[in-house]
Amino acid sequence: MNWQPIETAPKDLTDVLVLLDCAGVAVVHIAFWRSREEWELSGQYCGGWDSLEDWEGWWSYTENSVGQSKLDGLWFPTHWMPLPPLPTT
Repeated sequence: MNWQPIETAPKDLTDVLVLLDCAGVAVVHIAFWRSREEWELSGQYCGGWDSLEDWEGWWSYTENSVGQSKLDGLWFPTHWMPLPPLPTT
């Protein structure tokens, strides 16, 4: 498993590892791409931004929470790789 350019990542809600460069520090998150169409179908779009297009993008779970936050600006991922297999024990 090698890091791949973010442009090649799956965009179907698949959880993947993403690499962020935050002020020269490599940060790794589990993230997933959420499309505008998926937001519409889920019924979870609740406004707050100018348009539904603003909701499309990479999302990750926030610290110590099941809440989600969008990865953008300084937190936009540059690379990705599949999640490794989970432990069996």
